[in-house]
Amino acid sequence: YVPINSSQVSIAVSPVNSTYILNVISGARCCVYVEAYELTYQPLVNELVNLAQGGIGVYVVLSGNVYGGIPESEYSAVNELVSSGAHVSFNYNYDYVHSKVFVIDNETVIIGSINPTYYGFENDLGIDLVIRNSSIAQVFTEVILTDYRNESITWINYPGIVVSPINSMEYLEDLLNQPGTLYMAFEELYPSSGMYNLIAMHGDRIVLVGQYSENEEAINELGAVMVSNLTAKAIVVGNYVYVGSVNLDYTSLHNNRELGIIIENPQVAQEVTIVMQQWYGESKLRNQQVTHQINYTSTQALLLLILLVLVIYMLRYSRRPKRR
Repeated sequence: YVPINSSQVSIAVSPVNSTYILNVISGARCCVYVEAYELTYQPLVNELVNLAQGGIGVYVVLSGNVYGGIPESEYSAVNELVSSGAHVSFNYNYDYVHSKVFVIDNETVIIGSINPTYYGFENDLGIDLVIRNSSIAQVFTEVILTDYRNESITWINYPGIVVSPINSMEYLEDLLNQPGTLYMAFEELYPSSGMYNLIAMHGDRIVLVGQYSENEEAINELGAVMVSNLTAKAIVVGNYVYVGSVNLDYTSLHNNRELGIIIENPQVAQEVTIVMQQWYGESKLRNQQVTHQINYTSTQALLLLILLVLVIYMLRYSRRPKRR
């Protein structure tokens, strides 16, 4: 894994401070490389257009395959980008190009799960790391440009850089095997990932939040709390932190282009843990309130039914002819 100084890393959490991503990108001096599933967030499109018009090299890779089809708003964004001088390519080599990565000036990487869409920035719960490290940035630049050319890359010779379908299964399995309390936030928690047993090994030392799963019984056994609008893909065990776009499902691990990173830093681990604990606690409280409300409503309904039966009985009794 990659040991990183705390001074090299910042955290963006949507929707709390996701606009920080725009601030970092706006400071580009020579080049910006982007790889994303969809790109429709207009403030970001405007920023990239301004950079390209100002002579900054802007390269954008988008998924050629999108569930439900590429939206019209993305075609509009692509036209704006191309007209400004930016370079845009659709990649068709994978089921989906599901990455959410930006590289600025070959010095800074923004990587995680915040989609460059309106909901990604303004509504969903995602986590990005902003890493200022030129060696790491250059590796991600190489991957993005390879995908831009629709070429293949088969090996990543840098520790901790997670790339589907090359090494994500290996890295995430290894991380889940680390001892200690396990904190996880994953949009998709599917048995097809083959990782439920590794999660369960942590016993009662698990804080797990998700949004979708194929097996409700199995996910309940893991103690997961399901959170609406969650797009995060993050793991913390000890001082190790994974943040990226890889979901825990077979397609994400083996058929998609996904990008992430595992770093070693106690301060970053603590900060990401706090975010996940907050989501976990808030959602658990909401679920308890909903359950209480349902139970309260059910009790009210039962009492009303009993009262109605009593009223009907009394009415019928009062109308019975009196015997003489």
